[in-house]
Amino acid sequence: MVFKVQPRRLLQIGNLLIALAVGAAAPGFAEAGALDEAKSDGVIIAIANEPPYAFMNADGAPTGAGPELDKAILREAGITKFSGNVMEYGAMIPAVQSGRATFASVGSLVINKERCQNVIFSEPLICDGGSFVLANALESKIKTVEDIAAAGLKVGVCGGCVSHTLATKAGIPDDKIIIFPDANSGLKLLADGRIDVFFHDTLSTSRLYKTLVDNSAFRYEPLTSVPISCQGAAFNKSDTDLRDAYNEGIRKVKASGEYIEILKKFNFEGAAFGVDTVNTEQLCNR
Repeated sequence: MVFKVQPRRLLQIGNLLIALAVGAAAPGFAEAGALDEAKSDGVIIAIANEPPYAFMNADGAPTGAGPELDKAILREAGITKFSGNVMEYGAMIPAVQSGRATFASVGSLVINKERCQNVIFSEPLICDGGSFVLANALESKIKTVEDIAAAGLKVGVCGGCVSHTLATKAGIPDDKIIIFPDANSGLKLLADGRIDVFFHDTLSTSRLYKTLVDNSAFRYEPLTSVPISCQGAAFNKSDTDLRDAYNEGIRKVKASGEYIEILKKFNFEGAAFGVDTVNTEQLCNR
């Protein structure tokens, strides 16, 4: 038996197939837009004010180990225009989600499970441990985060960072956890007596301790009990093409040696420790 299809029915079927094809292709067009837009209009990088990770130079351009890596990596993808927006750690993911920032610098956000639910990360480029800065009188008493909880002390941490998570897991109550917007502000809280212990990474803290803290009154203590944490650039979940281009740029700057040269420029070579031992998928599933 032969079925005849009326011309109008053929037109309806054709329109349906076109609609389905466009619908299937739409996500691809959306993804391609982020990279194309970055190439034509440039990117806005969310950064924290935390040398040598990230800061604004005298001309108002983002610099530091993180932004300089970002620039070198994205130039490999044909992106040449860069501007920065300084903000608190806790504001970065909302800014990326809303489009107020194209992405958060590799020098700003640690890759963890909670954050991976809200943004997509590049592969890690900066890895680090944890440390305390505390009064000399506490040096022999406070060796772990659990010691802070047991002593009922106030601890300063950056919002959403590894230190914040570990402080909560150790049983330190919320009213004893003081969130600081950047490391400089956190050390001022310590100097002013508003916190008892400053708990942050090792790379930036060791440097800031030498310049911003009264070394005769306060002690810097690196921690052996804190697991390695790593940072990557954080992108809007719809911008997979831009994230993928960033990852390809990472491969190129590592192969050329530019990655290490940028870290050396900021006396930051230690940040490469452990980078090749973990990947983003592992960090997102810890």
